[in-house]
Amino acid sequence: MSDLRLNNSIFLMYLAIEDYKHEHNITSLPFLQLDEKYEILIYIADCPDVFDSMTKPEMVREIDEYIATNQ
Repeated sequence: MSDLRLNNSIFLMYLAIEDYKHEHNITSLPFLQLDEKYEILIYIADCPDVFDSMTKPEMVREIDEYIATNQ
């Protein structure tokens, strides 16, 4: 993975985390517990091009759908 792609993935993870926490009114700890269970950050890192084209609400919805699918 190139440095540019890695940096973009990290930035997208940050944006998605912050938007998700804000939308669901949770702090970092509950998000990290979700991530531990569902590997959300790995999911985002695996498809950064998809998340790169999404709006904030779309990112949150995508994460919610990913969690629902993997329960």
